[in-house]
Amino acid sequence: MTNFTAIDGSTIFDVCLNTYGELNNLAKLMRDSAHEGVSTYPTAGQVYVFDETLVNAYTGQNLKQTYSYIGGASQLKYATK
Repeated sequence: MTNFTAIDGSTIFDVCLNTYGELNNLAKLMRDSAHEGVSTYPTAGQVYVFDETLVNAYTGQNLKQTYSYIGGASQLKYATK
């Protein structure tokens, strides 16, 4: 399991896309991180736990460099709230 730190203006959907690369593991992310629900916004600095073996990183697209779970704290993060 790997940690991801939310930024200001994030939704749980943003966190899921930033970690898993898709929304298929949204329920797992919420369960593993004890997140209350989709209408609850993450706070800046809140830590989420995700399974790095389930990251969906497409290798045939130019966007594959957008996220790497090994990038750590310096990783570019997106927020849409």
